[in-house]
Amino acid sequence: MNTTKKLKWLLVMVLIFGGFTLYKLFEGLGHNPAYLEYEWLFKIISEFGLFVSVIVSVGYFHHWFIAAEEHKEAEISLREALGKYVDSILLNSVKRGFLGITNKEFDFSQIMQGLKQGDYVYWLITFDPRFKNKTREMENAIKNGVHFRLLILKADTIFGELRASETFEFNPHEFNEYSKLFKVSLEDVISRIDDTITGSLGVFVYDGPPSLPLFIIFRKKSRKVEVYNSFYLTEPVSKMPYLHWEMEFKSGNQALFESNHWNMSELFLDYFKKRWKMEKERLYEAGNQGLESKNFIHAPKSAREKCIELFTEMK
Repeated sequence: MNTTKKLKWLLVMVLIFGGFTLYKLFEGLGHNPAYLEYEWLFKIISEFGLFVSVIVSVGYFHHWFIAAEEHKEAEISLREALGKYVDSILLNSVKRGFLGITNKEFDFSQIMQGLKQGDYVYWLITFDPRFKNKTREMENAIKNGVHFRLLILKADTIFGELRASETFEFNPHEFNEYSKLFKVSLEDVISRIDDTITGSLGVFVYDGPPSLPLFIIFRKKSRKVEVYNSFYLTEPVSKMPYLHWEMEFKSGNQALFESNHWNMSELFLDYFKKRWKMEKERLYEAGNQGLESKNFIHAPKSAREKCIELFTEMK
């Protein structure tokens, strides 16, 4: 409660109890034989005190109970009407989970600070030179019980070179060096995560087309799935605006477009799962051949299988 609200609340209490005190005090004086000549004046003051006390009490009750409920109902009605209006203009965007567009740049720090224990984050990225400076925030989130599953682009590949060629002021060599630095930064985080930490990190280094930047959050408390997606243009991905989507968490494998209530978040989530499955199958193939894949890094070290898997139930 801020200072202004406290002062308003205090003023209301003063008027209610002050008015009632005036009423009782001057009512008693009006019945005192010693002040019979002022009885009319005391009666006016007494009635005024009672009037103030009753009126303010009724107004207070209306404001905190009736008006608050009316305001809530009006807000719900307005939101529904506005949602239908916006939805019709933006071609079912609200119905499909669209929440809006971020500011000019993706606010990674703000999103990290909003993560809570038990949340999951799926992150599909290719390149951004500033992400290597953000791994400490990711580490703090992991230590607070957040689980990350990352797909990052492998350095020294044709796909990295193609992406570098269209990124402003970055050549393939710089692109590869920053990609390597990001992986090293993640390995540094992994070295500090042990079995006492409740969060986890699983990272596949993939060699393939980048598709689109995806940042998917499973929020345990609200049971919501939030998706941020952007596009690969001439800037690194963190400097681009992101589209923001949301849906209710759904467990199990449900077919997309099975009803009229499908959500764009489902499409993005399904895509990430398919990319993750492809990398997992490659990892198992390498293991069957007696090879230790360098394309999968994880923490804690004792939870390798857990870090390989994507979760299916938000407990």
